[in-house]
Amino acid sequence: MPLQFKLSKTWKCALIGGLVPAAFTLVDVLRSASDITFQGLFLGGVIAGYLVKRHGGTGTAAGVRVGLIGGIPALWSLKELMVAIPTIPNPLWFRVVGVGMALVVGVLLLVVPMVVGGLAGRFGGWLAERQGHPRVPTAGS
Repeated sequence: MPLQFKLSKTWKCALIGGLVPAAFTLVDVLRSASDITFQGLFLGGVIAGYLVKRHGGTGTAAGVRVGLIGGIPALWSLKELMVAIPTIPNPLWFRVVGVGMALVVGVLLLVVPMVVGGLAGRFGGWLAERQGHPRVPTAGS
C-alpha cells in the first residue's frame, strides 16, 4: 500500500506564498550571509492569508507557515559560525557561550519571519473578508 501524504489547505496556501520568499532568502544567504533581507515575505504572507481565508481557513496560521518556509534558508548562514566557534583559541566556557549565542540567533532567524508572516497572513485574511469571503465559524454557531 503506497504512503499517501495529504497537505491541509493551510499548508498548500503557505507553500504557494512561501516558496518564492524562500528562494529569495536562499539567494541572499548564498550571496552574503550578513545581508539577509527576507524579500517578498510580507507579500507571500498576504497571498497565503488571502487564499486560505477564501477556503474558510485562518490567515494568521498560513502566514506563520509562510514565515517558517521563507526563514528556513536563513539558517544556512549559521554554518560558517558553527564551524568557526570551535577553532577560536578561547576557554571551553567561552566556546559554549558562543554556541549558545549562535543557537539564539538561529531561533531569531526563524521567529522574526514567522511573526512577520503571521501579521501579513492576518492582513491577507482581512482583505479576503473585505472582499466578501466567509469568516471562520465560531464555536457553537
